[in-house]
Amino acid sequence: MNYGIEDAHIHYRALPIIRKVAAGLPEIKENHEGICKGCAKGKNVKNPFPSSDNKAKGILDIIHSDVCGPMSVSSHSKYVYYDSFIDDYSRKTWIYFLKYKDEVFGKFKEFKALIENHFEKKMKTLRSNNGGEFTLGEFNDLSTSLGNKRELSPPYNLQHNSIVERKN
Repeated sequence: MNYGIEDAHIHYRALPIIRKVAAGLPEIKENHEGICKGCAKGKNVKNPFPSSDNKAKGILDIIHSDVCGPMSVSSHSKYVYYDSFIDDYSRKTWIYFLKYKDEVFGKFKEFKALIENHFEKKMKTLRSNNGGEFTLGEFNDLSTSLGNKRELSPPYNLQHNSIVERKN
């Protein structure tokens, strides 16, 4: 429900005071059952997320990934998505441009081969959101066969993969 200015009202504790200075208002009880649904929803906040103990101790310990798009305007080469990979330790970022979301797995394999060859070290953990492009069987099969750990953030909680979300 979208609450606009027309849904705003004075606090229920102030209503009896208003009745004393304005004529024609109905009797208002001093004791009220609580606050209205709109006020309750408007005042709900999430508690801050605790800082993670799962931080990278070295390069390629944790790689954050996310797909951004589709963009409203495509590039000259007709790319409308991009997949970003960020090393948690160094914050070095690699970006791969995509025409379709189903290219994500191929770009991940390309990226993984590139960084593991360059750093002569194996990637340990891939952290991503729960998007379909990251939860397909191919990702799970590859992770299991290569011994990589997968961390998927819960739906609608961007904070769990905040490093890549801020970069996007």
